[in-house]
Amino acid sequence: MRWTKLAALSAAGVTAVSLAACSSGGPSGSGGSGSGNGNGNNTAAAKQSEAAVAATNPDLKAPAPEVKGAKKGGTLYIDDHSNPPTMDPAGIYYVDSNAFATQYMYRTLTQFQIVKGKPVLVPDMAEGVGKQSADGLTWTFKIRKGLKYSDGSPVKIEDFVYGLKRSFAKESVALNGTDYQRQFLVGGKDYKGPYKQPNADFKGVTTKGDDTLVFHLVKKLPSFNYFASFPEFTPVPKAKDTKGDYQKHPLTTGPYKVDSYNIGSKLTLSRNTNWDPKTDPVRHAYPDKVQINLAITDLGSQQRILANSGTGTNTVNIGEIDASLESKVTGAQKDQFALGPSSCEYYVNLDVNKIPLEVRKAVGYAYPFNQIRKAAGLSKLNYQPATTYAAPSLQGYKKYDPLPYATGQGNGDPAKAKAILKKAGKVGFELKYYYTGDDPSAVAANTAKKNGLIKAGFKVKDIPVPKAERTKKIADPKAPVNMSQGTPGWCYDWPTGDSVYPVLFSGEGIPDGTTVGQFKNATVNAEMDKISKMDPEKAAPEWAKLDQEIMTKYVPGLPDYYSMNTATFGKNVQNVTLNPIISMPNLSQLWVKQ
Repeated sequence: MRWTKLAALSAAGVTAVSLAACSSGGPSGSGGSGSGNGNGNNTAAAKQSEAAVAATNPDLKAPAPEVKGAKKGGTLYIDDHSNPPTMDPAGIYYVDSNAFATQYMYRTLTQFQIVKGKPVLVPDMAEGVGKQSADGLTWTFKIRKGLKYSDGSPVKIEDFVYGLKRSFAKESVALNGTDYQRQFLVGGKDYKGPYKQPNADFKGVTTKGDDTLVFHLVKKLPSFNYFASFPEFTPVPKAKDTKGDYQKHPLTTGPYKVDSYNIGSKLTLSRNTNWDPKTDPVRHAYPDKVQINLAITDLGSQQRILANSGTGTNTVNIGEIDASLESKVTGAQKDQFALGPSSCEYYVNLDVNKIPLEVRKAVGYAYPFNQIRKAAGLSKLNYQPATTYAAPSLQGYKKYDPLPYATGQGNGDPAKAKAILKKAGKVGFELKYYYTGDDPSAVAANTAKKNGLIKAGFKVKDIPVPKAERTKKIADPKAPVNMSQGTPGWCYDWPTGDSVYPVLFSGEGIPDGTTVGQFKNATVNAEMDKISKMDPEKAAPEWAKLDQEIMTKYVPGLPDYYSMNTATFGKNVQNVTLNPIISMPNLSQLWVKQ
């Protein structure tokens, strides 16, 4: 999934990232709906050591159990340093906007319950989690009775069809959205959405009666019901569609409605009285209002929260903790900080078409991870060194012995790297990459990186670009660089390998900059196609094997670090438990002490 929530420490330093997968995060050890384990840092659970088992519970009943001690009332403030490009359900494909949408605003066919810190797929607007046909080419969902929009009007079966059709309008409301529906639904490759093709017969989804949806696939996707948890599967009534303005005053189906949305600044929500908790097995609506502040400065927000000053007492900051506050949140105010694994990971991309394999390995030996992180001022609470291509919270994750050129940590071994280059006749090989030239932290991190690579026998051409341009520059497959190009990181869309490996390594994302190392290999693609057709539980160990194979044989990129899921919150914010799907707290489980 794409992210805007996280601040990425790329190979060249700190930069805002807008590439990575749909929703993700990590558990703090306190469970999900109704767990009531309270607030705070759980050190043991914070370690990225235990894989999340993405089970399903199709029989989970509504309503969600009440959170122990929770009271209704008050205003909850959420501070987010990023600025999601849209809150329209057709185009949501960013970590933070997905979380705000699916926790508060838009119900979907399925959703996730967090149980003991692990995601379990459960029903939402559908009565179960969908049924796959014997050939795997159709998925059927029966919709609950009595569902309403925030204006009190009934949800109709055709609204689901129209809502999904809007997600094909890439020229407008779906500009930033996912492409899975184009890849897997019948007719998706050519369909342009209801605005450009208002009379087109889209065959990817049909209805049976007034309560059943049938999705028709061009190829098997056993995890399609995980995909059905995306906002693109929320209903939208055609008569109420205001196209580009819909996100400002949408009809919501979740526990909150939109009072106002100042794009780039503030989203204000109030309780949706037409949401019926008796139909929702996971969500709650404890605060009277929720105000989401966008494009804020994390340090100032976190300082105000830890001082319990003004609205800070009722605020949760979802950004990475500033390094200057590390001693506070691990000391006297550890009860106002939560830490857990995330579904997100960063990489150092190495262009397989421009850098020979042995040279890529030499980069791995030379890479000064520790110096880069120290120079950038990255708090140790915000990362754990990565040694795999998938985050440990992925279903079936299996840790293997780190390869010596892919340890994700250390000061580098310039002597070993130079020996490899000498043997290959590549001493002085030039590495070319972009870095953020107008950010002091990024400049400092790049200096540490450059010095380490030069010491190992490389020639370095580092190209400074403004922060505002770097994301576009590194996404360009024709850029005159051979390193740190493509997606600097990824958050899985759902907790199975088919939302990670094909995205990063099939080569299909090269034009959009969503690959690692510009990698494309026919043998690997054939293996990914085979695994993708397996049921998720059977596929999990196969994805883990593929991870190690790609790392061993091809090295399209170096794992950098697993991003940690952190939350800093005021003394009145209660039941802060972390969510491995949305990379932030279980928002619908929070309540405010009066």
